[in-house]
Amino acid sequence: MTQFASFLNNQTNETLRDSQTASRLFVNDDFRLAPKHKFLFHVAFNINPAACRDVTLVQRHGTEIDMLVKNADLPNFSLEVETLNQYNRKTNVQYTHKYQPVQITFHDDNMGLINQLWQNYYSYYYADPNSAGTPGAYGRNATQNFGSIVAPYGLNTGSQLPFFNYITIYHMAKHEYVSYKLINPIIKSWNHNKVDYAGTGTHDNTMQLAYEAVQYGNGITTDGSVEGFGTEHYDTTPSPLTGMPADNASPTFSNNLSQSTLASFLQNANQTVNTYQNTQQLGVAGQAGLLNNVGSTAVQGVSGLQGISFPIAPSTTATTTATPIG
Repeated sequence: MTQFASFLNNQTNETLRDSQTASRLFVNDDFRLAPKHKFLFHVAFNINPAACRDVTLVQRHGTEIDMLVKNADLPNFSLEVETLNQYNRKTNVQYTHKYQPVQITFHDDNMGLINQLWQNYYSYYYADPNSAGTPGAYGRNATQNFGSIVAPYGLNTGSQLPFFNYITIYHMAKHEYVSYKLINPIIKSWNHNKVDYAGTGTHDNTMQLAYEAVQYGNGITTDGSVEGFGTEHYDTTPSPLTGMPADNASPTFSNNLSQSTLASFLQNANQTVNTYQNTQQLGVAGQAGLLNNVGSTAVQGVSGLQGISFPIAPSTTATTTATPIG
């Protein structure tokens, strides 16, 4: 506290500084080389309305499905490489590559929207959930003839069109995006997770996707450029964060703050130290050791009032009146 008080009183030559290397690399040029945040992403599901049992899933809640994504994997690739012997020289040859499954986790919302997404997908490709409600469809009649089968099973649904036309994952920063478009995605696994009386967290659903290719893209996050982003439920208040221009080396603490911001910081710091010291037991009368007001010639008195000094009464009977200064 004493060292900090000395700094505010300008009694030392100390200067608050940031890490110049990190500042020039990450802050300068409007955060151009700053690391991206993981939470600045958006996933767009382009669902074929003709494949949905309930078309309102797309028409009314399509963009809300996008917003209920909790987290998502970006595409991963496994490149198959074989080491060959070329006249006793080891040569690495790549001969194929594989796409690793992409896992997407959804919040399990109170409306059951994500549950409806899976139900529509499952009933479109597989007959079992629909046949489960047919009387006798799952009776123990395996030894009877073919005529006893009263419902379709498995993939016998006649589905031809894809349920997902495509799924695009957008990673955004500085009003720009990089996109990963999954071509012909199908669900490889779906996990409803579990319920737990001892659990305290929120529930979620997880699915894994297989896909046939990845199409990359990038651009500016203007209206409509990121599919389904910023259309509803979004906070559209602009961020106050700004970076440093490219030619500013930001060598000191003060260079990173405007004059008004710096003055406000010092004033708040001054008040904090005064509050602390005013709660301490005074030593010699009138020697509380309080800080000078920043930007003012008035000396802080034991009253704690800014801009006012209260002299200490002498041992005589004379009366001293407090007078505001400056």
